[in-house]
Amino acid sequence: MVDLNTAMQAARAEKRRKQREKGDKKSRPGGKLGIENFDPKDHVEKEKADAISMWLVLAFGTAIALLMRYVMMPGMEGPKSVLWFLPVTLVWIIPSLHKVIVPEPYKSRYTFGNWFRGGMLYIFTWLALSFILINPPIGDIGAPDIAGKMTVIIVDGEDVLIDNDNLTSSKGAFTLDLNGSTGEAWMLFSVNDNTDPNVAEISVTSKLNAPNESAIEMANGTVKDNAQCEEMWDGLRASQQNKITTHDYDVCVAINLGNLQAGDYHIVVTLVEQGDPWVNTRVIEYGLNVV
Repeated sequence: MVDLNTAMQAARAEKRRKQREKGDKKSRPGGKLGIENFDPKDHVEKEKADAISMWLVLAFGTAIALLMRYVMMPGMEGPKSVLWFLPVTLVWIIPSLHKVIVPEPYKSRYTFGNWFRGGMLYIFTWLALSFILINPPIGDIGAPDIAGKMTVIIVDGEDVLIDNDNLTSSKGAFTLDLNGSTGEAWMLFSVNDNTDPNVAEISVTSKLNAPNESAIEMANGTVKDNAQCEEMWDGLRASQQNKITTHDYDVCVAINLGNLQAGDYHIVVTLVEQGDPWVNTRVIEYGLNVV
């Protein structure tokens, strides 16, 4: 037999016990939301796995950049699609690379997110190192080029004759009005390069588009050998000079086309330099209409 007083004390004690248990559950962060408790050991293991993956991908990207630059490129005569296609394709072996090299328990921690981040890191590592390795001062695969626009003028004695309606052209076509002059035609343009443009080889040929006509070599030598713009540069307008020479390091070239007769001419400018690892060549063609 239990008296009423004892039963009420027991009920109160049971109520207090349940309230304490309820309070303990509320004090645990995320208990009702189903959030797992923080595990320091698990966190450290995951961070080590991510660090191993990062350094492995960096080393892989560096190795591919060096392989393409110092093994593949020296055996080629110019840029080929394999230089970008092969490195990009190798991104698919990154998961297999992790499974072979990374030990347990780290390699079992990798997911699709790791492969995506690793792929992006590999691509940017390869691109950045390749850009450094193929540009001065380490390498040079950029051919010399015509900096801005070109012009053709007539030098008749001490006079420089300019067609004010057709000052410059960079679209591959130019019209020259002789206006009755019998002077020599000169083609003016500037050469730029990522190294010294003076040492680049330049050749210029001119061919009259007429039966039984062949190409005539108008210039052959280095850019420095044909840098004679000073003799006629002052005869050009300032706006015209700025369109021809766009940078302080550009080298102005003047090519003597001789005494031209009316007709259409095909002019080919070839710029060549010894780059690293191959010879850099650029060919620019112009159409010259003499009236």
